[in-house]
Amino acid sequence: MPISTHPMRIPGSWKEGYVLDYHTKSSDFVGYDEYGHPRFDTARTEVGELLYRLKYKRERDALKELVGVSAAFIRGWGPPIHAIVPVPSTRVRAVQPVLLLATGLAKELDVPLRDVVQRVQSPKQLKNVFDYPSESNCLRTCTT
Repeated sequence: MPISTHPMRIPGSWKEGYVLDYHTKSSDFVGYDEYGHPRFDTARTEVGELLYRLKYKRERDALKELVGVSAAFIRGWGPPIHAIVPVPSTRVRAVQPVLLLATGLAKELDVPLRDVVQRVQSPKQLKNVFDYPSESNCLRTCTT
């Protein structure tokens, strides 16, 4: 069954960029766990759920689906693509979901992966920034 997306154009310092969908539909605080950590009942979009499964549960099936839906969108959009350039995560992880997605997308679209962007400082994680548009949490596909 095809994954539901709701592409939205995002403004920025690039020629044209899109998100495939919002990440979260709603998130309600339900209390604290036994360690004092807050817990939420979160409803995600289909794309948001796939990203969650990839990032936090390390599910490779989610990666395959995300690459497929992203490649299909890019093919339908039709921008000239010469390479995939992943933006480094704000957090160091043993397995970087952004790099996995970029690698899969480069293979699917038959373009080179150029892992050339490096962080020069440690920015805040987007989930801890409260003045950004909610589209920032979505998967971005941009051209410059």
